[in-house]
Amino acid sequence: MIPIVIQYTPYAEGIKIIGVDGRAARLRLPDTIDGLPVVAVGPYAFAVTAEAPVSQNRTQAAYTFLQIEDRTRKEAVEASTGEAVQQVELPDTVREIDAYAFAGCTALTAVRLPVGIKKLADHLFAGCVLLETLHLPPDLEEIGEYAFYDCRSIKRLRLPETVKSIGKYACYNCRSMEEINIPRGAVQLGTGLFLNCDRLQYLIFGRCRHIADLVAVLNHELHLTIDFEDGQRAKLLIPDFQYEYIEDTPARQFHQVNYGTGHLFRQCIGNSDIDFRRYDELFYLTKREDGTLLVLLLTMYRLEYPYRLQENRRQAYLEYLQEHFLTAFAYYTAKNDLETIRLFAQWGLITAENIQQLLEMTGAQRKTECTGFLLEYQHVHIGTKRKSFEL
Repeated sequence: MIPIVIQYTPYAEGIKIIGVDGRAARLRLPDTIDGLPVVAVGPYAFAVTAEAPVSQNRTQAAYTFLQIEDRTRKEAVEASTGEAVQQVELPDTVREIDAYAFAGCTALTAVRLPVGIKKLADHLFAGCVLLETLHLPPDLEEIGEYAFYDCRSIKRLRLPETVKSIGKYACYNCRSMEEINIPRGAVQLGTGLFLNCDRLQYLIFGRCRHIADLVAVLNHELHLTIDFEDGQRAKLLIPDFQYEYIEDTPARQFHQVNYGTGHLFRQCIGNSDIDFRRYDELFYLTKREDGTLLVLLLTMYRLEYPYRLQENRRQAYLEYLQEHFLTAFAYYTAKNDLETIRLFAQWGLITAENIQQLLEMTGAQRKTECTGFLLEYQHVHIGTKRKSFEL
């Protein structure tokens, strides 16, 4: 066994971890050392310039406990060491974690952060390319610059509503991230938060603020959920677009040429407001240029969250949905989305003419809740004789 040695120093009526010599797949720090609580983790405490390859033998079940040897070090005695660090658990006595604490831990997949942490320091998880599981403290207030830089495996990041500021490039190179929320109280947002976030599609904004700046670097399809000061919510789909630069040789200049409808829809998105009128006017264009599923989702968002939706535009959306209703119904039935099917009924799209076909669809997919709803709706609102379906 190769001992793990942890270095520490007295700090603020407690102990600060200042370094770790040696590696183990799973680490859990103690609550106390020398009878004092572990209250802080210093800069670069777990950081490495090059992590060892992850062992293929992952049968190790127990955490590696760090036992006290003397005032400056302690040894791990309960598990084999020498493996790259994959999981770290810090005690809830910790209130402070300094910059670069986990930088370069390329095998790290999960971290349990203490509940009392108020700030994620700059570059805290920089280069943690396998980090997937991260539960942020409930009272977190600040996220530092480059905090999640190159965390290429994080798919969803749920920020507590207590977050007030997010530093520049905090999520730079988070190439697998699909969803994130910007809390209502986050009034200080740095530049370049989502650079190279190639898969980020679902963004939830607690207020209509900084939106245009944040999405300017994202030219793929976006699904935006936005809460407004009057308590209303909007949900918008922004199609993707492509672009290239074309040289104007005589003028010795380049100009950008855009392909797809997305760049026009993005012009409706401001930092502090949305031009809903213009957004809805572009519906004719997306119907002509974009795929049926994308247009259906855009339609459903506007009908379900009709913020500032004019009646004539509402009718245009309903007409499109009616024309493609079987496609829409099949899509939401496959997702077993009973709430949306209830909306279809509320909007008058389920009729005596199509209900038998709808029942056949839900029966074939064995969606029992959807079938039950349709049978009840038929009995109450349509009055047609029930037909038996295998559930």
